[in-house]
Amino acid sequence: MNIVIINALGNYAIQRCINSLYATTPDNKFDLYVFRETGFREQTLNKALKVVGTDKDVLILGDDILLTQGWFEILMTYYSKADILGLSMLYPDTTKIQDRGYDLVQIDDQVTVEAADRGRDKQEVSQFGFRLADALCGCFVFVKSDILKKVNEFSEEGQNRFGEFIFLCEAREQGAKIGVIDHFLYHGGVSTKSNPDKNLSSISYSFEKEIWQDIVNKYVDKSWVKNRIRQAVSAELENLLTATTGRILIYGIGTVTEFLGTQFDFYSDRFTFCTGLPEEACMKVFDKPVENIKDLKFNNFSIILITPLFIANKIYRQALNPLLPETFDSPVYAIEADKNSEEIKYNIKELTH
Repeated sequence: MNIVIINALGNYAIQRCINSLYATTPDNKFDLYVFRETGFREQTLNKALKVVGTDKDVLILGDDILLTQGWFEILMTYYSKADILGLSMLYPDTTKIQDRGYDLVQIDDQVTVEAADRGRDKQEVSQFGFRLADALCGCFVFVKSDILKKVNEFSEEGQNRFGEFIFLCEAREQGAKIGVIDHFLYHGGVSTKSNPDKNLSSISYSFEKEIWQDIVNKYVDKSWVKNRIRQAVSAELENLLTATTGRILIYGIGTVTEFLGTQFDFYSDRFTFCTGLPEEACMKVFDKPVENIKDLKFNNFSIILITPLFIANKIYRQALNPLLPETFDSPVYAIEADKNSEEIKYNIKELTH
């Protein structure tokens, strides 16, 4: 097999990734190619494929991946199960799951991809060995040579975000099966977000949602979407947003905030929206400018609500808490999602400070 590593984060990251590769892989099982990120991810991948060709299977790695012992052996164990294979991912230096593959799901009227078991501890989940999936972590994608002969280019419509997903959709149209293996690697989740052009690297949902909708309309066969889920609000969250008489500061302008705005009057002067992402500051949501978190007077607010799922503690610890004045004694809440096969219900958890 040919292994292609995309070097987006610099010498330290690429060396860690390569060290993990050699420490965990049997000798003489691969040819290694390293390509420095130029332009954006899809351009770099296309350059790589032109160099390595389609005569061998290709494994594409981002340099924010750390391989773990046994990955190669289990990949070979399930080699015949699918045409394109991925592995499961943990957040760096934790046992917290980032994804076990991705599945297409329609949430209310929007189609998205959902990371299986995201936010759970790996000790809490049952092993599955191998399963078919709709998408994979783009920083570990193993593609068989037969598929590369049919689909040998990454669409630049992905714009450094969704190129691998478009590739998977095009491969499915050619009959490819996509599968994920239940073996965990560590994934930083930052290699495609290092481009200095924020239009090509922002993690902001507001930057991505129109690109994503265009991709869904063009590349996703609606028959692939098997799961349909509705969103709902818990009684506790509803009471918090309706009974609070003072001003409410909402951190984050992503999907959860967008949904909550359909349930509550976010156009009211009671609500202020803020972000820690510079590219989102001075955007407008619900006819209001999004405030930079560094410019706020926090004592003006009765409560703070952090809406991004799974990373609220990190946001609070690293971005919010250092800015809070010593006199600030109002509660800070995080949104949590209670999910089953039919419903996502948003609830609240108070954070201590």
